[in-house]
Amino acid sequence: MTDFKKFRMDLHQIPELGFEEYKTQSYILAATAKLDCTVQTVDTGVILYFNNNARRTIAFRADMDGLQIQEETGLDFASTHPGKMHACGHDGHMAILLGLAHWLSENGKTVDKNVVLVFQPSEERNAGANRVIDSGILQGLNVDAIFGLHLWPGMEKNSIWTRKNELMAKSSEVNIEIAGRAVHVANSAAGGDALHVASKLLVDAYSMAAQLPDDVFRLLKFGEMQSGAVRNVIPDHAKICGTLRSYDPEVHQYLQNELAQIARSCDTECATTTTISYNHGYEALVNDSELVAIVKNFIPTIRELEKPVLQAEDFGLYRQICPTLFFFLGVGEVAPLHNEKFDFDMAVLEVGFDLFVEIIKKL
Repeated sequence: MTDFKKFRMDLHQIPELGFEEYKTQSYILAATAKLDCTVQTVDTGVILYFNNNARRTIAFRADMDGLQIQEETGLDFASTHPGKMHACGHDGHMAILLGLAHWLSENGKTVDKNVVLVFQPSEERNAGANRVIDSGILQGLNVDAIFGLHLWPGMEKNSIWTRKNELMAKSSEVNIEIAGRAVHVANSAAGGDALHVASKLLVDAYSMAAQLPDDVFRLLKFGEMQSGAVRNVIPDHAKICGTLRSYDPEVHQYLQNELAQIARSCDTECATTTTISYNHGYEALVNDSELVAIVKNFIPTIRELEKPVLQAEDFGLYRQICPTLFFFLGVGEVAPLHNEKFDFDMAVLEVGFDLFVEIIKKL
């Protein structure tokens, strides 16, 4: 019987940031050293290949990195790395895959397919999926489909959820810099009021995004504004930072175009110069609809979400090379992800393990 708890507790104590998962990698290599599989590494990641000389090959992925958060759970097995914590469940994801590795080593020859297990670094910060894809290992193994899951607070404990097509959002960071002309407030007509433009741009952007139909899933929100230093001086600079999320490249581009138009109008009115920049962000996580239908047919207990979530995940990048299917595994009413008190009942890990075993057996 696989000890999911031990795997999870051990890994929970050694959280590491993206592409710094050296102890985590060493732990995974040691935990799988005696298994009947081929082992390769990609940066700080690990890829295990269970070869049955079969016609089909499927893959399962777990993310490895922790977060820059000081843990406050009070657990006996809390993080031993100050300022770092597995606050997003990646320790649980790895524990499930380690359990699957041991099961495959013992039972893999009884299934009619080859199986690849991907322990992927740096999901949180640097889209580590790109490194795995760029290595060419999955393509070289002719992977036909890849599966993943995420522990999810707020969903009934032990429940499994997914949906056809869009599941998680494409995410881009938005940085808006506004340059104006500083003058005393008494002479404001001669200035270029960067703070006024930032405020107007924010309100107009929210109004623009709200006009899209309800069934066009999107998010445009700003969480940071910086401007000015003195109460009686019109500031010559302002900066607002936020995020743009959508599921359709055309919607993403539409929102960017409209935001640029709003900025041009503000600049014309207020004698300012606005620059908008975006990072590339993560691609939308879009499930293969046929794969969803097939898996739900032999696992009818899987529940279907009515609409996608606005969180982002780099698992969507794997769609470049093969069909993808991602699940949420409910952990009940616990602290949210990325919270210093996040924890979960480790019994749910066996539910995730059973899901993956069923896919290996029946797909």
